[in-house]
Amino acid sequence: MAKIGDTVRFLNSVGGGRIMRIEGQIAYVDDDGFETPVLLKEVVVVMPAGHDLKDDGPRLMFDQKAFDDGRKKPETKAVAVEPEPVVTVQPELPVEETSHGDKMNIALAFEPSDVKHLDKSRFSAVLVNDSNYFLNFTLLRRSEEERGWTMVWQGTVAPNEYCDMVSLTHETLPQYEKIAFQCVAYKKDRLFTLQAPVSVSRKLDLTKFHKYHCFRPGIYFETPVLEIPIVTDGVAHRPLEVNAAEVASAMQGDRKDKDAARELSKKYKVDSGRKGKSSSTADNPHKVLPLIEVDLHIGELTDTLTGMEPKDMLEMQLAAVRKHMRANSGRIGQKLVFIHGKGEGVLRKAVLDLLKKEWPKAELQDASFREYGFGATLVTIH
Repeated sequence: MAKIGDTVRFLNSVGGGRIMRIEGQIAYVDDDGFETPVLLKEVVVVMPAGHDLKDDGPRLMFDQKAFDDGRKKPETKAVAVEPEPVVTVQPELPVEETSHGDKMNIALAFEPSDVKHLDKSRFSAVLVNDSNYFLNFTLLRRSEEERGWTMVWQGTVAPNEYCDMVSLTHETLPQYEKIAFQCVAYKKDRLFTLQAPVSVSRKLDLTKFHKYHCFRPGIYFETPVLEIPIVTDGVAHRPLEVNAAEVASAMQGDRKDKDAARELSKKYKVDSGRKGKSSSTADNPHKVLPLIEVDLHIGELTDTLTGMEPKDMLEMQLAAVRKHMRANSGRIGQKLVFIHGKGEGVLRKAVLDLLKKEWPKAELQDASFREYGFGATLVTIH
C-alpha cells in the first residue's frame, strides 16, 4: 500500500511523482509541480519514502524491490495458540492370575476408623475380590421397616483387588439391617469357565458394631475388621431363611396326617417298628467327625466381660480347649482347629503349652493361612 513520500508511477497513464498527501482512497501526486489526484489502486510504488539514491549510482527507471514491497499485504500479528494437552492413554496391564483364583472368593468387610472408640467410629465397607474374575456388582440395603431394597453402590472391581465403597456411622447403620450383594463374573481377552450370577442377602447383627472383640484381623486384613464371607471357593453363602407362614402350614398338615394315622391304627393292627434312639455319628466316641472349629475369642465364649480380668479370660479360653479335646480324645485322626487370633501370641503360646503337656501325642501345626491367616492351630488326635 502506497504512503505519503513514496514515489509512484501511474498504472493507467503516463507519468508519476511523489505522493504529497492521501485523503481516503485518493492520493495527490506531485507531477512536475502539479498535484494530480489518482486512486491509490491505480499507482505502483517505484521508490519508497526515505529511499535515497547514491550520487554515483545509476538512476533506476523501476525499483523492483520497492514494487514487490508495495504489493505485500500488511503482516498480521500471529496470535499465540496454546497447544492442546496431549492425553496419554495408559495401556491396561495384563491380569496376574493366581493358582486358586478360578474358584471365586468374595468377602465384605467393615473397617472401623477408630477401633478403640467404636461408639464414635465410622465404618468403611470394603469389597474383597479374591478371584481371577472381573466383577460387575451391586450392594443393596434395607431396614426392617422397609419393604424394598435401596442400591448403595454399583461398580466394577478388577481381579484380586479391593473396592472401597460406602462409609457408615452409627446413625446410618440401622438402614443396613439387611444387605444384599449381586454380581456377574467374567474375564477379558481370554477364555474362561462360565460362572453363575451371585445373589446373596444377609442380615447384619448390628450389635457387633459396638463390640471390640468382634473386630479382628481376618484372611485379607491385618487390621481389625468385621469380615463377612459372601462366596467361598465358588459357593455362595445363603443363610437359611424360614417363612413363618409356610412353617405354620406344614405343621397344620402334620397334625392332619397324625390324626388320620391315629384313626387307621384303631381299625387295623399297625407295626410301629422297634422303639429306640437312632444311632448318630456324634454319639459314637470313636467315629471321626468333619473338621471341628473352636473359636477361642473371648466374645464367642461369653456374653459379658464384666468383672473379668485377663487371667480369668485366659482360664476360660483354656477350659474351652480342654473341653473339646476331652470330648474327641477317642476319635483317632480327628482334626480340630483352635482359632486364637494373631494378637501378641499370649493365647497361642498358652494353648500350645497346654496341648503339649496334656496331649503329647497330638499333632500340632499352623492351620491353613488362606482360611485363618496366622491366627489358628490345627490339632490332629493320635
